[in-house]
Amino acid sequence: MAEENKRRKIKSESSGEEESWLTTYADMMTLLMTFFVLLFSMSKLDPVKLEQFGSSVGDALGGGPGGKAKTYTLSEVFREVVKVVEQEKLKDIIQVETSPRGVCIKIPSEISFQSGSADLNPNIFPILDKLDVMIRKSAFPIAIEGHTDSDPIKSPTYPSNWELSSARAAQVVRYFSDRGVPSNRFQAVGYSDTRPRSAGKTIDEANSTDEKKSQNRRVEIFFLTVG
Repeated sequence: MAEENKRRKIKSESSGEEESWLTTYADMMTLLMTFFVLLFSMSKLDPVKLEQFGSSVGDALGGGPGGKAKTYTLSEVFREVVKVVEQEKLKDIIQVETSPRGVCIKIPSEISFQSGSADLNPNIFPILDKLDVMIRKSAFPIAIEGHTDSDPIKSPTYPSNWELSSARAAQVVRYFSDRGVPSNRFQAVGYSDTRPRSAGKTIDEANSTDEKKSQNRRVEIFFLTVG
């Protein structure tokens, strides 16, 4: 009888320790779930930062990937693009940003096109060639978006800034397509002067100085989270 009581006591203590561990684990999982629900409820969710955070959490919990991914993730795209911009010594000219849409490379028209033209400046070829590698190594849809300032243009080729911005976006798409990247990966969009980058409550105010106009004339290359 004493031996049986002893076994029951040991079993009870073991069960208590097991339940205590399960309770701690369940609490941790609940906190993690609550945290991720909070992240997804935010109006502006940065997929790159979330991806980086998820990787860090996975590594901390011992759940990192068993092997290297076959295609670039958004965080890898961002890291590689920043590296390319630094290698080309264009850090102060080309901006790389992340947003809920994905990773965006903002290239001023001054280094990519001649004024009033949609012909690519050869000086931009080296960086486009390196972006070509990243496009091939990723599976994300690519949006090429052309933007102009508010100065009117009127020529037989480009009756307005709509045609010019669209032609510039299409020219970048054509560059990648001519190098063999599948054309169904791309979107070419022209926004004319409707989405200025510089500050201003109106389009005119956002183009009130030469410096602001220079900021607005650009081509943006997006690695999109959603096509």
